[in-house]
Amino acid sequence: MEYRIAIPTDFSKNADKAARFALDLFSGQTCRFYLTHTYTPAFYRAEYLLHSPGQIGLGDFHQEQVMKKLKKHKKALLEQADPAHEIIPHAAFNSLAEELEEMGTKETLDLIVMGTQGATGAREVLFGTHAVQVLHKASCPVLVVPEGAEVGALKNLLFPTDFKPDYEKLSLKVLKYLLGKPDVMLHVLHAYTEADGEPERQKGRAQLQELLGGYTWEMTETAEGDIVRAINSFARDTPIQLLLLVRNTHTFLENLMLTPVIDQIGWHSQIPFLVIPPARV
Repeated sequence: MEYRIAIPTDFSKNADKAARFALDLFSGQTCRFYLTHTYTPAFYRAEYLLHSPGQIGLGDFHQEQVMKKLKKHKKALLEQADPAHEIIPHAAFNSLAEELEEMGTKETLDLIVMGTQGATGAREVLFGTHAVQVLHKASCPVLVVPEGAEVGALKNLLFPTDFKPDYEKLSLKVLKYLLGKPDVMLHVLHAYTEADGEPERQKGRAQLQELLGGYTWEMTETAEGDIVRAINSFARDTPIQLLLLVRNTHTFLENLMLTPVIDQIGWHSQIPFLVIPPARV
């Protein structure tokens, strides 16, 4: 089975860490990695609105410079890459979220892996502006590696859920691959409410249990009403290497990204996140 994975890079140390994490995560698997950089140079934007890149020549020049850097980065990554890994440099004049959305369709992406630096200031954004935009627009799963994340072998994966998604329609190819790795345990975390008795929730619970058949997993249920606090409480007792989320509502994801509760135990600096997009209608 082949995996097609986009790895956005701004040539920073954290982007390089995310790229190497992806290579290691898919070691031994046939993969096509798209090492991607998008650009909108400040000196170029005004001219671009009036003329085409070919007319003024700046677009071609900037793309050449970017491609040189991408090829250099590719060469460094190939020293770690598996023989079954193909790395394709990709540069585009576009916003990162828009380009990845287009690539998702054109290249049939299975995954996006990106490093990020959180914003600073009173309104801290956990993932950073570009990552937030990608998370909201991507049609395939996105693996986000925060700046201070401790990356390594996966052992415990935490999946908080309310049983609302239609699991049979989700993009689970990558998740199933991760669950099939040796010694990986999936911890399903559910904060139960009165809504659990609804047919939709009962259906979701049954779907998830059926999908996880054959994998190593366990479920923890809690009366904690705040799912973020429930996640933090669970993590105090069990070290988690990856947090899984289904982007079923914007409000939950935004709460997870913005709430100061996360800062209490440093989720923003320690745990990579895999965010699965909602089912396509």
